This record gives sequence, structure tokens and C-alpha cells, in this order.
Amino acid sequence: MDAITVASANCRCSRVVYVGNIAFHAAEKDVLDACELIGPVLSFRLAADGATGKRKGYAFVEYADDATAQSACRNLHGHLLRGRELRVGLAARAGARKHRRAGDDHEPVGLEDAIHAASLVVSGSGRPPAASVTRFLAAASRHQLREAAAAFESQGPEACEVLKEQIPGLAAAMEQVRHLLDMAAADDAAEEARKKRRADSGVPAAAEGADHRVKLRKVEDGAAVPAGVSCF
Repeated sequence: MDAITVASANCRCSRVVYVGNIAFHAAEKDVLDACELIGPVLSFRLAADGATGKRKGYAFVEYADDATAQSACRNLHGHLLRGRELRVGLAARAGARKHRRAGDDHEPVGLEDAIHAASLVVSGSGRPPAASVTRFLAAASRHQLREAAAAFESQGPEACEVLKEQIPGLAAAMEQVRHLLDMAAADDAAEEARKKRRADSGVPAAAEGADHRVKLRKVEDGAAVPAGVSCF
């Protein structure tokens, strides 16, 4: 089996949740109990420094399915635990696309995002997109994906359903395109929210960038919560 197909089928990105801003005096059971309010937890890891054992203030939680993980993002984010409001989001998306300028529609979406989108198709229909399709979409830009989706949808709902029935793999490919576009829209919305917060606070962009670099140095020293995380 192709390595990309294996990665897509085994990707847990959409059901692994990042829980941040955890109070250092909160017991592990406190955090786990809060997460289990949403649903059964398959795995739980409270991050700690390997050398000192000092906790870093964040955890990774794996739920049984995408829907439960998304429910955790909606219902646990802002939940007050030991005096601090939790920050919760899908782990794979927390630091997505740092390499791409916000709103740039002409850069390739990349293999990582294409595989992640393929994993969502697998969880929804049970039929993974072909590895060749994932590679092709990875090389496409958001602009090209929007054009492809618009051209397909312009055929009309009935014609689209007929095409999906007659062309093997088309339904999965179009669903994968839709997931990629949804992910891009979510990233743009998050960037706009960040810009608004910066404007409201009156912090110049240059100053914010300097502060971000300081945070990165702290992360390298193991003394701060990382700004971006990935599934484990």
C-alpha cells in the first residue's frame, strides 16, 4: 500500500485535541475529568519537561472520532479550570501553515494538508482518496481548488451526483477538495481575528513579531507552551 494512503488512513489529526493554558497547580485528574465531560478519552498526555519533570501547561487528548473532538473544541474552549480558561483546538491545526502568507491563494496547499484532508474523507466515507489524487491536490493552490470546485458544482446537483456515481474516486476527490478549502477558510478567519486583536490592543506588527521570536526561544528552552503543535 502506498505510504500516502497509509498516512491518510492512520492520521489521527482530526480527533487529537490540544488543551492549553492549564494551571500548573491543576491535578492531572482535574484536566482529564474536564476532557471526559465531552466524551470517552482514548489517550491523554500532559506535557512535561523530560529533564526536570516540570509541567508545560498543555496536554494532548485523543477522542474516539472527529465529531467528539470538534465538540471538545466548541465546549471546552474557555472552560474555567482552577482559575484559568482553557485554550482548546484541533492539534493539527493549532500551528498550521506558518510557512504561507495569510490570504496567499497561489501557493501549493502542500502534502501535509492534503493528507490531513484525505484522512477526513476516510473517516466520513470509508473510501480513501487515491494517493495520486492526494499528490495532485497537494501541488494545487487554493485558487485552483476553488476553480475546480466551482466548475464541478456548476454542473448542477443532479449532474454532480451522476458524475460521482459514474467516475470512480470522484466523490472522494471532491470531498477532499472541500475539506482543503474549509481548512483554508478557517486559517484565514484565524489570521483576521489575530489582526483584529493586534489592532484593538494597539501593538505594532513589528513589536508582535519580536514578542513571537522571544516566545519561540523560550519554547526551545522548554520553558513555554508552544505556539504551534502537531498530532502525536
